[in-house]
Amino acid sequence: MPAGLLAQLVAPRRAVALALLWLLALTIVDVQTGGAWRSTVLFAVPVAMVAWRDWRAGFAFAALAVLAARYGGAMPEPGSTHPAWLDGLVAFAKLSIDALVVNAWGRRQRRRAAADGTPTDLSHGDER
Repeated sequence: MPAGLLAQLVAPRRAVALALLWLLALTIVDVQTGGAWRSTVLFAVPVAMVAWRDWRAGFAFAALAVLAARYGGAMPEPGSTHPAWLDGLVAFAKLSIDALVVNAWGRRQRRRAAADGTPTDLSHGDER
């Protein structure tokens, strides 16, 4: 059941739409609350949804998530002595690692499902 739900959530076009909606909503909430929602996990969710099928899109959404965090006021951390570009670079590195790990996990799950003959939607999972 969870695998079927996850497969539907990460269908390529649906994942991009949900990820953009998530980032937009998170940015709006951050602007309204003065950047109170600073958790990296909140910005990693849309990156993971998109990266499940395509690692390049995961990198693009990692960059979008950093821009959304910066615009929303979630970056830099309060009391940070580092320049904003360095905080952004570190956040991008963390989110990029998340994208690579999720993509590798998704690829492994698709390969396992193909080997077992499990009926899943493998038509969009091109192995790049």
